[in-house]
Amino acid sequence: MMNASNTRNRYPTVDIDDYIRQHHGSHFLYIYRNVKKFYHRFDAVQLDIEFLKICRSKDIIPSFLWFKTANNDLSSSPVYKACQRKLLNVEIDAKRKKLNDLKIMYKFSLNHLRELSSADFFEHLFQIMMSECSYLINKKRRTLNKKLLSLCSINNSTRYYNAKVVTNLSSRVLSDEELICLANGLDYCLPPKSINSMNVASNVETFFQRITDVYQHQKKFMNEHKEYEAISESDIRVLNTKELTLANDLSSLTKSFLQRANQCQIQKNKFDFEQQNYRKLLQKLKEDTSIIITRPDNGRGVVLMDKQDYVNKIHAILNDPSKFSSLSEDPPLARENSLKSLLRKLHDQGQITDQFYYLARPTGSNPGRLYGLPKVHKDGVPLRPVLSSIGTFNYGLGKALTQMLSDLIDNKNMIKDSSSFVKDLHALDDPLSTFKMASFDIVNLYTNVPVDETINIILKELYENRPVRPLIERNDLKKLLTFDTTKSHFLFDGKIFDQIDGVSMGSPLAPLLAEIFLQEFEKKYLSLFENLGIVYWKRYVDDTFVLLDPKFSAKIVCAELSKLHPSVRFTSQEEDAVTHKLPFLNVLIQRQEGIGFQTRIYRKPTFTGLITKWNSFVPKIYKYNTISVMVHRAIQICSSYKALHAEFQFIRKISKRNGYPSNFVDSIIKRQLNLKYEPPAPVPPTLSTDTVVFKIPYLGKESQVYGKLVTSAVAKQYPFKKIRVIYDVPDRIGRNFKNKDAVPDELKAGVVYEATCSQCNNSYTGQGVGVDLAQII
Repeated sequence: MMNASNTRNRYPTVDIDDYIRQHHGSHFLYIYRNVKKFYHRFDAVQLDIEFLKICRSKDIIPSFLWFKTANNDLSSSPVYKACQRKLLNVEIDAKRKKLNDLKIMYKFSLNHLRELSSADFFEHLFQIMMSECSYLINKKRRTLNKKLLSLCSINNSTRYYNAKVVTNLSSRVLSDEELICLANGLDYCLPPKSINSMNVASNVETFFQRITDVYQHQKKFMNEHKEYEAISESDIRVLNTKELTLANDLSSLTKSFLQRANQCQIQKNKFDFEQQNYRKLLQKLKEDTSIIITRPDNGRGVVLMDKQDYVNKIHAILNDPSKFSSLSEDPPLARENSLKSLLRKLHDQGQITDQFYYLARPTGSNPGRLYGLPKVHKDGVPLRPVLSSIGTFNYGLGKALTQMLSDLIDNKNMIKDSSSFVKDLHALDDPLSTFKMASFDIVNLYTNVPVDETINIILKELYENRPVRPLIERNDLKKLLTFDTTKSHFLFDGKIFDQIDGVSMGSPLAPLLAEIFLQEFEKKYLSLFENLGIVYWKRYVDDTFVLLDPKFSAKIVCAELSKLHPSVRFTSQEEDAVTHKLPFLNVLIQRQEGIGFQTRIYRKPTFTGLITKWNSFVPKIYKYNTISVMVHRAIQICSSYKALHAEFQFIRKISKRNGYPSNFVDSIIKRQLNLKYEPPAPVPPTLSTDTVVFKIPYLGKESQVYGKLVTSAVAKQYPFKKIRVIYDVPDRIGRNFKNKDAVPDELKAGVVYEATCSQCNNSYTGQGVGVDLAQII
């Protein structure tokens, strides 16, 4: 065999095909091309096998094995994954067989070529063939490596453990499996183990009543009928033909849905080994009564605390006698009856409307329940107290008062949201950018709102400053406001407390009262703001953005503002002296003196990178909305294309870590940009429709089909009713951990009870609605 350099001198290295055709004929060229083809294919198949074996070892499924099914939810099921693994093994076996066939054909063609050519020309052709094929093989290797990296990142996203998500402040040491499970977040949803048929039936019943006028008839009857045993013939509601047809359709569709859903759930739970393991881990954590598992005050994540430490911190808050008092017994029945009596009197006198009366009137209530959210970003991890007030005797009153008093709010200095804030900021005159930026934050606003003072502000505005007074008398409105504020009792650690001052985070009236108090504060001290160098003041709840005369210090201004009212204490942050940047809400603002303001997305240090996981068992629209909201916010807030591009890249990165396919995210970005720069034609207004909510447990595609069928059935009978389907995802991880006190049976409303007579031993079964069980028994 001759040296390669000598053969290159004798034979051409380019246009070798033309040379072969001219000197050796077409048959020789055909054989040479076959050798080159089989050589390239042999190496390519070897690379394919290597790639597939790596995928198998890492439990990664190549994209060509992702197939579409009629049921989209199957793509996240264990059965689907098992099928993919089998197909991967079959593909590897098929590639091996193909490799053997190519090897045989390659050797046969190579020997034939060797027989037809001289030794030196054969060596020359072989070197050229290797050179050409090596380029193609290296190109294929790079492509496969990129695919492998991409597949690894997608595969790891479902098992990606972000240390920022889980904050373990407890003495319990978590296993790796527990950390990975909790790192999915408390909103991560598992497929439900079973279907609560009674809840489904109850939801359908409520839905039917609201579609028809049965609900209004029943509500009026229950509210106005005083002698429940004396039911007249006129009280009986007979369904008409249209209502009967809808009732039969709903019954048939619901039975079919439950049957299909039960069959599907059996199959899902049979093969769902990962979810079964998650349930076991969560059950062990749930059984550990020495710890509390909750979400943080800011951001998405999971916090573990020792229960005793958690209880001690809440009690430290409740020990403030100016804000809270301990009660020896639960006062709900007396307070509920007192409120009912007052509302009935006001309604009979025409001082309140029917709408206000029926919304505010309690019909059986439970005590509120207090819990705390840890502020993990602050030293000592203090807790923010939150009152769960749904179902309390004054919850409806709070909603009614909020509707009644909402016109007291002046939007002049209010910030609606970050998008409107950015819009206002960019609309400012350029000279205002010569003033430095600062922000002021009010410490513990809700618990420090002076209730009596705020009530007096409301009464003065309504009865002294306005030309037209409300129908309700001043003293009666004061009584209602007092009922909703200083008579809010709640449970914590088995004890009953009253909040006697401040407003509770969780009360429907709390945001309104806080806003009214702060607006009065701003109105009263507006002239002083100007003396302190404040030229621009905009506030979002307790966070205020200001433009300040450069001669003034933000710290000094903050100290002066904190002296104005004993309930208002500020903290401050001034723009960076070098970069002129300041974070406010979720916006990072950069001041360009004499030019204006640049804005982009800002994320607090508490941001964990956790969003709704791609493999969370929720409707796909929820996942779409998760990305869509981030993209829309970026478009609204980023003031430059560079900032917008950087934000899109960040969204892609976060989405990939949470398991989202890149094409899914890119399609949403494209759609949102089209909506921004190519808005659709305005839709003409439609006839006014009544929207009715239909709540369905999410069980996969079966639930979505059921929702569409029900919507169609309603449209046939009630075409002007608009149906809004809400999918309930009942099996969230967070539902395993209860941080609120369980309401004792004797304090519950709506309890089904059985009482036995001590004299005759006869038993009586009934339901307590706003009635003390001790009185019944």
